[in-house]
This record gives sequence, C-alpha cells and structure tokens, in this order.
Amino acid sequence: MDIFGEGSDSKNVWISFSDIEAERIELWNNACTGAGINREIRELVVRIDDVQRQELISPKKWLIAFVNEEVDSLSTILSNPYLIILTDQNGVAINLTGPTETIKKLESVNVGVGTSFALEHTGINGISLSMQLEDLVAVQGSEHSLHFFSKWSCVCSPIKQGDQICGFLDISVPLEEDVRFIAHILRRIVNDIESRMISAGPTHKQVLVYEHFDLYSLTNREKQIGFGWLQNQSALQISIALGISEATVRHMLKKVYSKTKCHDRGGFIRKFLVSIPYLWYFQEIQF
Repeated sequence: MDIFGEGSDSKNVWISFSDIEAERIELWNNACTGAGINREIRELVVRIDDVQRQELISPKKWLIAFVNEEVDSLSTILSNPYLIILTDQNGVAINLTGPTETIKKLESVNVGVGTSFALEHTGINGISLSMQLEDLVAVQGSEHSLHFFSKWSCVCSPIKQGDQICGFLDISVPLEEDVRFIAHILRRIVNDIESRMISAGPTHKQVLVYEHFDLYSLTNREKQIGFGWLQNQSALQISIALGISEATVRHMLKKVYSKTKCHDRGGFIRKFLVSIPYLWYFQEIQF
C-alpha cells in the first residue's frame, strides 16, 4: 500500500538536484568559489553575535512556537541523529531541534542559532537551494558544497505568510533515510503552519479574545468595549463605533478592569493578547 496516495511515485513533491539545469548549478558553484567557500572547511564561519541573535529571534517567536508544536512529535518517528533547522527569510538559523548530542556536535563546528546557510556563506545545501528556488527541495550527500554535510540528506521548504516568505524549515537526516518520507512529512508540517497563520488573522483573533473574556463573565457590551480597547482605539473611537457616550465607555472600562483584575491598559493587553498563544504577533499594538 502506498501511504502517500495513489500515483505519488510518478512525481516527487520536491525538487531534487537532478531536476536542475546543469548551467544553473554551475552558476551557483562559481558563486561559491568566488565567495571563497572551501569544500573541506571544518567549521562554518558566518554567524551573528548574541545581541544580533536576540534581535533576529524576537520578531520570529511566533514562528518558532508554531514550528516547535508541529515538530514536537517527530522525535518518535525520526531516526537518530536528525536535525530540524528553522531560519529566517535570509537563511539565518533561528531555532534548531534534535538530539542533544547532535546539537552539541554541530555547535563544535559553529552550526547553531545565528549561523547563515545562505549560498554565499555555506554553498549549496537544503536551505540555500530552497532559498534560490523558493520551493520544497532535497539535497543529498555529495550534492552539498561542504564535505561535513556529505553524510546527510537535507529537505527544506519555504514557509509563506500570504505571498511573502517568512522563513525556511529544513529536516536533515542520515543519508540512508528515505527522502521521500521526509519530504512528505515536511510538506504536511509547512502546510499546517501556513494554515495556522491564516486562521490567526483578525476574525479568529476576536473569537479567541472573546473566549478569554468569557472566563471573567464579561457582558457582550463589555466584550465589545474591551476588544476595541485592545485594538488601541480611544474611548471616543469606541463610543462612536458603538453609538454610546464616551463617558459610558470609560465607566464600562472600569468595570472590565475590575472583573479582569487589571489596573491599566498595559496589564490588560498582556493578559488578553500576550497570554493567548500566538495572538500577540498578529495584533498591531505597540507597548
């Protein structure tokens, strides 16, 4: 039985090295040579510092959270060693998941959060190829530019938020593992992540916030006012939208604060946006 569906053998869901024109590969190899990339180097050299890492990771915490939830169960079906790398849109690693021993070994060759996997820094690999083609790809063994990746198969896919790529997700496994299996797993994970990003849009946000309001027995009117307050609307703007006086809005906000045990807008935002998983990313309030 074909667990991937009838006819899936006829066409891969990924782009392999053999699918790419020789001229294009030669162009990439020349770029690697021009960048001074040596196949025999023993460690990667381009990695941002701790301060830059924090600046890079901070706006991507939502994506890291999504990925960690999706890949949490993979340790039970992937053989050791394995490595899951999440990068930003420029190919810089923002999260690595795998057995502790594997992570330690990679750190010894300067592979970790902040390492760049872009073509000009690490040559051809799963991440850099996916960046070039903006598609699900597989790079196996000696197809890698760097020798210390030659015992790995790397399958990578872009993660898109709408029409924009917001990151790349790579699953790397020993060369003998079934790339077809890994590619299908990765495609499912990325599809799930992209679907969750869509579902966390404005309409879904209101549903989640209202459900959270229910825990504090807010009335429908109090929910409307509280939600407007979370959208950074002023009391006047809320009053106009709801057709009530500004004084009524302010009076009801005091009741909302009392019921939710909040003392100011910052605390209210933290309780009802930041504390709801992933929701804080999709709101536009700056605090």
